[in-house]
Amino acid sequence: MYSKEAQITLYERSKHYLLNDETVQQRTPEVRAKDLRELIAYHEWRYYVLDDPTISDFEYDMLYKQLEAIEGEFPDLITPDSPTQRVSPDITETATTVPHLIPMLSLANSYNAEDLTEFDEQIKRLLNMPADADIDYVVEPKFDGGSIALVYEADHLTRAATRGNGVEGEEMTANARVLKSIPLKAAFSQHGIHKVEIRGEVLIRKDVFKKMNDARAKQGLPLFANARNTASGGLRIKDPKEVVHRGLEAFMYTLGYAVNESGKTVLDQFNTHDESIEMLGRLGFKVPGEERKVCHNIREVADFCMLWQERREEYPYEIDGMVVKVNSRELQERCGYTSHHPRWAIAF
Repeated sequence: MYSKEAQITLYERSKHYLLNDETVQQRTPEVRAKDLRELIAYHEWRYYVLDDPTISDFEYDMLYKQLEAIEGEFPDLITPDSPTQRVSPDITETATTVPHLIPMLSLANSYNAEDLTEFDEQIKRLLNMPADADIDYVVEPKFDGGSIALVYEADHLTRAATRGNGVEGEEMTANARVLKSIPLKAAFSQHGIHKVEIRGEVLIRKDVFKKMNDARAKQGLPLFANARNTASGGLRIKDPKEVVHRGLEAFMYTLGYAVNESGKTVLDQFNTHDESIEMLGRLGFKVPGEERKVCHNIREVADFCMLWQERREEYPYEIDGMVVKVNSRELQERCGYTSHHPRWAIAF
């Protein structure tokens, strides 16, 4: 998302604002507000997406308070993507149901290496490929949290919804806006994308979940049953300010819908699923890293799945196995879908 040179520049600019030196004081409120929005967005990305902050929490708060002060004095400088606008009071008592731009389907299941081999053979039959042909697959975690669909239009987050029944879900944009791993603005337009829907999972780190329950135990409050229900329930809390205290994070794993200003699909610019996920990472979204791999045949898939079965307990988030997807988008389209699941993907 940021080049090495850009990060150095942003860090140096941050120091000027933290010192409130003469170069900062000479700038107009409009320029300072714009600078601070950029700096805070950068530091949120370092902290919430990379887990590698370059400034302290205190210094982050100083930058945030500077922006709040400017916007308080000059309300006309407030923009929808300002970090100060993450928490919004516009959530209703009754959840609104909204349609997804394309259905959020389920996954077929597999339970052992033999099932994976059978899946691979089925794919080859669908594609009329030789039995000994190799197919590239992407393997990534099957996150165990609350599914979410985000819609961006003209680079701005305009809607967020739960999975619901797969065709429509509960609108919860106000709550999604407070999750700092979800950018309020992302440069999809650089890729010719005007409107996009991406899918992911809202999660709670295992250590954060434990701390939450430890605190509740000390207060004599009922304990949360598990991280999954706590995450998915957190999406539906009526007060966005309370959502902040859940420690929720969002991983994105699917680019489901993308059109240009004319409404024409632009998904075909991505040859593979992995390319689209790499793009989301560059735009500032949290995406699977070393736990995602492009495998060049089903044997590599099985080995990688087994490896992560062994690593599952040490992974900082709850996962319910792995997901195997045909990497080529063209082959995905040729495989097609059932009413329940894509034929080109399977859970392990």
